[in-house]
Amino acid sequence: MQKFFKTVPKPLLIMKILGVPIIIILSLATLGFARDGNAQELMKRTVTAQFNNREITKVLTTIGHKTNVKFTYLPGIFPGEARVSMKVKNESLENVLRELLAPYNIGYQTSGDFIILRKNNSGAKPDPKDEARVDQDITINGKVVDEKGETLPGVSIILKGTQRGTVTDVDGKFSFNVPDQSAVLVFSYVGYSQKEITVGTQTNFDVQLSNDNKVLEEVVVVGYGAIKKSDVTGAIASVDNTKIARAATPDATGALQGQMPGVVVVKNVGKPGSGYNINIRGTSSIGGSNSPLYVIDGIPSTAGINELNPADIEKIDILKDASATAIYGSRGAKGVVIVTTKRGKSGKTTISYDAYAGVRTPTHLPEMFDGPEYVAFRTEMFKAQGKDVSRNNAAFFTPDQWKNIDEGKFTDWPKLILKNGLQMNHNITASGGDEKTRFAISAGLLQEDGNVKPESFKRYTLRGNVDRQITAKWKAGLNIYFSQNLQNLGSSEALRSAYRLPPMTYPYDETGAPAFRVYTTNSVTNPMFDQDNEIRQVRNARTFGNIFVQFEPWKNVTLKSTISPNYSTERSGFYFGPLSKQSLGGSVPTQASNASKEQLTWVWDNQATYDRQFGEHKLTATIVQSMQKDRIETSTITVDGIPYKSLWYNIATGGRVLGYGSSYVKTTLASAMGRVNYSFKDKYLLTATGRWDGSSRLAEGNQWGFFPSASLAWRLSEEQFIKRVRQITDLKLRVSYGVTGNDRVDAYSTQAALGQTFYDFGGNFAQGYAPNQLPNKNLTWETTREINVGLDFGFFNNRIVGSVDVYNRLINNILLSRQLPAPSGWGSIMDNVGKLRNSGIELGISSINVVAGKFQWKTDIVFDSNKNRILELNGGKKDDVGNSLFIGQPVQVNYNYVFDGIWQTAEAETAKKYNQTPGQIRVKDLDGNGVINAADRQIIGKRVPSWTGSFSNTFRYGNLDLYVMVYTRRGEQYQSSFDATLMNYNSDYNQVKVDYWTPENPSQTWFRPGNPGPYTVIPTFRKVDFTRVGNITLGYNVPNSLVQRWKISNLRIYATATNPLLFTKYEGFDPEWPATNTYGTAVSTSSYLFGVNLAF
Repeated sequence: MQKFFKTVPKPLLIMKILGVPIIIILSLATLGFARDGNAQELMKRTVTAQFNNREITKVLTTIGHKTNVKFTYLPGIFPGEARVSMKVKNESLENVLRELLAPYNIGYQTSGDFIILRKNNSGAKPDPKDEARVDQDITINGKVVDEKGETLPGVSIILKGTQRGTVTDVDGKFSFNVPDQSAVLVFSYVGYSQKEITVGTQTNFDVQLSNDNKVLEEVVVVGYGAIKKSDVTGAIASVDNTKIARAATPDATGALQGQMPGVVVVKNVGKPGSGYNINIRGTSSIGGSNSPLYVIDGIPSTAGINELNPADIEKIDILKDASATAIYGSRGAKGVVIVTTKRGKSGKTTISYDAYAGVRTPTHLPEMFDGPEYVAFRTEMFKAQGKDVSRNNAAFFTPDQWKNIDEGKFTDWPKLILKNGLQMNHNITASGGDEKTRFAISAGLLQEDGNVKPESFKRYTLRGNVDRQITAKWKAGLNIYFSQNLQNLGSSEALRSAYRLPPMTYPYDETGAPAFRVYTTNSVTNPMFDQDNEIRQVRNARTFGNIFVQFEPWKNVTLKSTISPNYSTERSGFYFGPLSKQSLGGSVPTQASNASKEQLTWVWDNQATYDRQFGEHKLTATIVQSMQKDRIETSTITVDGIPYKSLWYNIATGGRVLGYGSSYVKTTLASAMGRVNYSFKDKYLLTATGRWDGSSRLAEGNQWGFFPSASLAWRLSEEQFIKRVRQITDLKLRVSYGVTGNDRVDAYSTQAALGQTFYDFGGNFAQGYAPNQLPNKNLTWETTREINVGLDFGFFNNRIVGSVDVYNRLINNILLSRQLPAPSGWGSIMDNVGKLRNSGIELGISSINVVAGKFQWKTDIVFDSNKNRILELNGGKKDDVGNSLFIGQPVQVNYNYVFDGIWQTAEAETAKKYNQTPGQIRVKDLDGNGVINAADRQIIGKRVPSWTGSFSNTFRYGNLDLYVMVYTRRGEQYQSSFDATLMNYNSDYNQVKVDYWTPENPSQTWFRPGNPGPYTVIPTFRKVDFTRVGNITLGYNVPNSLVQRWKISNLRIYATATNPLLFTKYEGFDPEWPATNTYGTAVSTSSYLFGVNLAF
């Protein structure tokens, strides 16, 4: 423990990281103790600007930015056509406002940096009708203050249902005429909750506005309970259904991209239904999974949430630090994603319908050689190899190819098979209830077509829940979910072949029919045949839910028991028809394979909660007992000789059995846990958690683990010395420490196993069994210890809110397959053999930049940086060079020679010393000994980002809104098979267009075709940094007055563009998922959708 704390960021480091927020706080404190600047100084600020027929409201906005002042005024104070043309240079603000406002009979008052505009009462001749109305009106007076009793200047006061209104003066006072005692006044001010007051018989009012603490009072689900966000002591991030719906993604995981610091969301691959992966706080394993635990309405799962309908989700909370995830013990080491679905509410039954439709288009396609460029490339390649480039050499180009070249008959193969794919989504929901019963039920349909025939994805979902208050003390509830997916993955070869085929090949024969063989090699065939002769399909169905009973035997005590079954089936397979590439046009028998998987999980939770407030103390204590059982059965079989495509799933119609297998896995997990939440004066907060887990996956004697955590928080904003600083709305310091575990190894890694084998008895083979797995009776828990320091802040009545977190993880006893010495007779054994450190910083800021009349502008900024380094391997400090694992370095690194350009003609003599020639790849001789060998290799990059970030803006004007999100990842380097194959420049395939070396073009970026030298792999390590416009959504909320006649309570129409723009230097398909996209598996896509949200 002591050693661990020595590695935690020192106070000085933490002060550096938190320096900016601290400086801001101290600066604001200084401002708070100072008096407001006097009006005279404010009005002497100078303005230099020119306006040509600009709207006066926009002129005021520009002047405000230039002079650091804020204008506040009632809507409608200026005529709708009011425009201004003026030019001023170093003119005082006082003179500019006099010239600007005088024509409209508008005066102003100053308060701090606010300038309050109001109509002058003098100088205008009163209308007799107005005089008569004023005589009948009631004059009311008053003052508006905040929760601390300080006056609020510039508060908008509107007579409800009219455009009549006023604003408070510099002293927060107002005077206003209302028609009668039934008049209702609406008080509104940025950063404060709106307030309505009925006049009645009162004529003098003291009005107090409260901080708009929606952010603070938001409820966060923390596992086996929920607490107010203001009481959170750990690192937790949340996304509500508004942001999920706005993304208009097929699955909810994609909607999380760029929304939360420390949460990296990456698309698996570009095919429909492939989904996304979530990584929380970087790499925390060597060779193992970094996937988090998912909890859906209390139901734990490792399967993710891609099968859920995004329209069914109310909120997603992500637990990031060990103090928050420790409640899930052995399953929380990689973070926890908690999903809360929508539930019914008391009141009338509401019916909503959500739908969108559009297209997904291929984008950022690699730029390949066209016909003439490929001819030039191949000519240079043959020349470099000393080969004949005349028409007599059929290996150079065949007569048919020369004919196509001469006629300019070239084929853009990718364009031939790529297409736009249609997308549509429908969801209908009904919900409602009364004081005793609440319900919600929904059904959804999603359909996506891929960009290569016959790729497609369909998802059907059905969900329902009901809550029943049986008596005052008894309550019960039911949640049930059903989903069925059908994913057609299409051909694995069609897109690959399209990018490999040279452009002078032609898809049709002399009769106009598609030709199967269009090139001289069997490794590439006409992709049009693969589209129709290869099937790859995944079908799965999942039914899960829970039922709970809740009882309150005494005041402040709640008992709850929940049973959660989760059942899923999956059937997948492939078929290679007679005209697929794998069957080579019928010369090889057809093949088919079927695999099935059945999984059943039972979870039983029993929970007791004690919740009490006494005086200024609040205490919540929770204890839980949990049991989980999992059973997984799989089987697979592959045959050849399937006679018809329509029978591919009927394996019995095949011929030979080419392979088969099956498995049966059963695991159990028993747990007990306790948690205490305590607060004093809502100022000092404590959370302590302890969980015991027993896992059947680990060795006897090591199956039980204890995972504790503790966290403290101090609401600094509740202290008097901070309360005096008006600019600070909220300030909370958090510190936490916790331990979590990991048992994610094969279910029987601790046991010996037998495998089938054969032995030769004098030429006769006999079947038998022999040991094939060495047991490890010492296998124990992998543990993660983490310390987290965080600061939550809110400034200017929460116009600026956010948080910053610094964390440091130490992962001990990493579960890793360890190679054994050859004389042992065993290859490897699962063992606890590694130690890893993972640390980082996260920052999230939201701001309300502008609120002016009907216009509002909000900004969200997310930033996180993470790094990891290996501390131990196999119990020692020795590098594992063969697997690119190095002590003191990140887990995922690229280890190779360092690219140093291309050998040039003038360097021929130097190149010769290294047995190389001009045009070949040059690498650095790091030790300078004149020989390139293993000693010249080093770490040249890493396969994880150094940092990620996003910048989102939401603009609203009346009922119109616009959302734009930009996402970026930096610091990654990958070598994909796309680069190695289609940027080889030493093969017959078409190639990505690059600036390659020739004697006439001495390029330093790419080698000479056909003469790469011995280091061809080096240039294929590519940076995959990118910045992407992830989402643009334009929406309009139709006014209720236009739709109420049809009993419609809400109608919103919108258009969404997903991933419309990408900025990167990466030449492959998509820099976001280079590791999962072998050359030509799928393409990057953009989606363009139109949608509607309708409620009755």
